[in-house]
Amino acid sequence: MFDHPDLATLRQCSILCSAAYTVVFFFMAGRRAWYMYWGWGACSYCASLILAALVGEPFPVWTQMVTDGVMAFSMALVLAGVRRFDGVRGFVPWIWGVVAATAIVPSAAVAALGRGPAASACWSLTMACCSFVLAVPLLLGRTNDGTTRPRRIAGCLLMLYVPVYLIVAGCQLFAPQAAATLEGVPFLADQLLFGAANLALLWIPASHSEHRLRQMALRDPLTGVWNRAALAASEAELLVPGRVALLIDVDRFKAINDRYGHGVGDRVLVAIATALQLSVGGDFVARLGGDEFLVIACADDPATIIDRIRGHAGGDEAGLPAWTVSIGAARIEAGDRSIDDVIQRADQLMYRAKDRGRTPVAA
Repeated sequence: MFDHPDLATLRQCSILCSAAYTVVFFFMAGRRAWYMYWGWGACSYCASLILAALVGEPFPVWTQMVTDGVMAFSMALVLAGVRRFDGVRGFVPWIWGVVAATAIVPSAAVAALGRGPAASACWSLTMACCSFVLAVPLLLGRTNDGTTRPRRIAGCLLMLYVPVYLIVAGCQLFAPQAAATLEGVPFLADQLLFGAANLALLWIPASHSEHRLRQMALRDPLTGVWNRAALAASEAELLVPGRVALLIDVDRFKAINDRYGHGVGDRVLVAIATALQLSVGGDFVARLGGDEFLVIACADDPATIIDRIRGHAGGDEAGLPAWTVSIGAARIEAGDRSIDDVIQRADQLMYRAKDRGRTPVAA
């Protein structure tokens, strides 16, 4: 149905593809180091293919060592670029070890065994191991910056080279008559895997930016805690019977603004948000608007959390006036259909607390 492409054509297609991504990554780089890593990765792969085409087979041992080392280096740069994106050092000793082993082992096999099926299979197995070792950190790494999916896709695509090389190695050892036919399979895989893997790499910064924008949309810009949009988005997860909703209101906040100015008032709100986060740890803290905050926490005894909040409340921060809060605590019940029902009960209890002298707590 389709003509089988020859090795030279496949190599040329891989060269053109890698050269195109080299230009793309370098053009996008600017001061962003990870793009430079990925650009040099595509460039290195392109260089290894061009060197192999210029020298021709059979390769001298030194040429094979350089070619294999540069090819392994190009794969290592994929992982190193992701590491630089995370703000850590791109290359660590074990990555250099993988590159060195990939450069040395096949050439050593040729020197020891001579050119033949065994040495060719050793080359394919070494490339399979290199792809596997460099793909695993991408597959297993977990992040909270929205980039886990593109990382894993890039890792999966790099991992798919493993069965390709293993099939070629098996044919070279056990079916030499098919080895010549399958010699171009890695280059054929390039036409799909190389481009798709680089697209996944380009997706990583885009996914990170999207995640940051989403977080900004769900965060209160002044205090950094969640906002009403985040409350609405998380309602199904938060509306769990047995949890406690704490509605917190700053006492006489208008008087603070009038006397000290809105700048000081804003600093008070930031101090309150910080106090709430310190009091409840990883539980949900949101600013509903103005001087009103909401905490949804898992607690058998709400009084424990309330005492912690009141312990952090005050005016000990330098340059801030003394401040107190009134708190209304309402437990989420099985019949609650929305978080607004719980907030309404907590709101009534909070105003009852204010009627009792503002700082006491109604729960």
